[in-house]
Amino acid sequence: MRFVSGRFLLGLFIVVIGVILLLNNLVEGIEIDVRQILRLWPVIPLVLGLSWLFASFGSTSAQDSQKIFFSWGQFVTALIAIAVGVIFLGRNLGLFYVDTGMFWNLIWPVILILIGVSLLRGRAFSSAKGGRFAFMGGANIGGSEPWKLEGGSYFALMGGIEMDLRSAEIPEGETVLDLTAIMGGIEVKIPRDLPVIYDGTAVLGGVTFKDLEDGGIVGGRKIESNVREDSSKIVRIQARAIMGGVEVKES
Repeated sequence: MRFVSGRFLLGLFIVVIGVILLLNNLVEGIEIDVRQILRLWPVIPLVLGLSWLFASFGSTSAQDSQKIFFSWGQFVTALIAIAVGVIFLGRNLGLFYVDTGMFWNLIWPVILILIGVSLLRGRAFSSAKGGRFAFMGGANIGGSEPWKLEGGSYFALMGGIEMDLRSAEIPEGETVLDLTAIMGGIEVKIPRDLPVIYDGTAVLGGVTFKDLEDGGIVGGRKIESNVREDSSKIVRIQARAIMGGVEVKES
């Protein structure tokens, strides 16, 4: 289920400010203090946080994975957004005072820890032959011609990687694709019937599996798609995005 989007709230807030400025400039007798309206900006993270909090308990929308899930990443992001909204709104309205310096001093070390844990979850050493590194550039893997898929680590640093598995020859057993995007992006196209075990994590970024999106300060989920007991070929995708994005989509 989709709730309130950040883009909608930010856009609405900007429109309100623009309308107020226009009325102040064109209509005589109307003088609205824009500064008083700007003090209400913490309402945006507060409402978003509440929306994400409810959305963290929901059901997947993937056709083959209809079930209730708990998104720990979205839950943590919601709590942080709510805290930011309450702290700054209370301070701006004069309801109470909280040392925001202490708040940010706690948040940034936590974010760094989450980034480190996310990177440590990857496979530091692998005997797989596949893999690609893209630094401030791009790499295309696969295409319309048949090719053999090999597991490995795919790393995009301020660059992009595009993988097309639709014509790939999938080896027997489990093939692990370890995907990491830091200030960059990785896009993977998969056939609709491919058995996939997906584990995605995002820190200040976004990860998408089919129509399931996670992101924000921290987000992630693990899900199986088309995996059955008799599945002889399985692709395990370990995706992490740090200030970047990883998208796995059917095509």
